[in-house]
Amino acid sequence: MILTAHTTFIPAVALAQSDVRVAVAGLKQDLSLLSQEVRTLRLEIEQLSRENSALRAQITASQVDQSFQEKLTAISSGIERVRLDYQAADSKNKVTIIAELNQQMAALTKQVQAAIDSVANAQPKISIPAKFSDDYPKTGVPYTVESGDTLSAIARTHGSSIKHIQNANKIVNPSRDLQVGQTIFIPMPQQ
Repeated sequence: MILTAHTTFIPAVALAQSDVRVAVAGLKQDLSLLSQEVRTLRLEIEQLSRENSALRAQITASQVDQSFQEKLTAISSGIERVRLDYQAADSKNKVTIIAELNQQMAALTKQVQAAIDSVANAQPKISIPAKFSDDYPKTGVPYTVESGDTLSAIARTHGSSIKHIQNANKIVNPSRDLQVGQTIFIPMPQQ
């Protein structure tokens, strides 16, 4: 009976060992599947981590972009204020410059008009070559010009002619060339 029991025992042990092997093989397979799923989960977690990092970077960039946009807007408004201030100063300077130019033009116009008036009122100093004749009497008397004398009065007083006195003294313009205190020669015909 021992043999029987032993024989019965062997199949039960063999059966138990076979079940254990099947169970271990199943567990190994389950463990292999679990390992594969863990690897898949790790890959998915890594992917999610990368996506999370990318999203955080986008949020940070968005915040930086927003901050940059705010700074850019502030700079743009500052530039616009400076431009407007410059335009206002430029307009003011234009008005001042135009006023100064008008004053200078008025002063210059007065100077030009004064110069034109002085030229218009000035006696022309054109020297016409005077032609004097030697055809006058060579005898006569000296005379000192007095205040109020005219060439015609002197000629009448001394019995001479205006033409003879002008030729003898080379007087071109009696009103200018005949001066008080001047001694002139009065030609008189011989008697």
